[in-house]
Amino acid sequence: MRFPETAKSSTSLAFSLGIIVAIVATGWYYVILPFQKHPQKPVFSNDLKSVPAPAPPIAAIKVAPMPQPTVKAKPKTNDAKYQGKVNASIGLVFRADPSQASKSVGGADFNTKVSVIREAPDREWVYVRNENTKEEGWVRSGNITKE
Repeated sequence: MRFPETAKSSTSLAFSLGIIVAIVATGWYYVILPFQKHPQKPVFSNDLKSVPAPAPPIAAIKVAPMPQPTVKAKPKTNDAKYQGKVNASIGLVFRADPSQASKSVGGADFNTKVSVIREAPDREWVYVRNENTKEEGWVRSGNITKE
């Protein structure tokens, strides 16, 4: 009978399977398992400081009495030379000085009512106040329609 040949082949098969199982087990243990564990949380020097105690509840808050004004506010006198409306369809940008290069200090939309307070000597620029927002600044006189 062929028993010795069968024994040899089953022994070599068992050996081959053992090598394969060993390779898979080693790969599992050294490659797969380390990536399944989460690393430890890092500890920083400011983590160990204690947190201050919370403030006492709202009942401990004391409100000071409201101070009364000593001077009565007087409404501004109407120092405007005349009233006008913005006729520029994109609105106006108020300038700090009567110059196109000066910085922007406000603005007004189309058809907004403005008060002309003063004019530049050449009358090319006028100083206006937006009646809605009370912003003031210089604009070109051609952008205002006198009412």
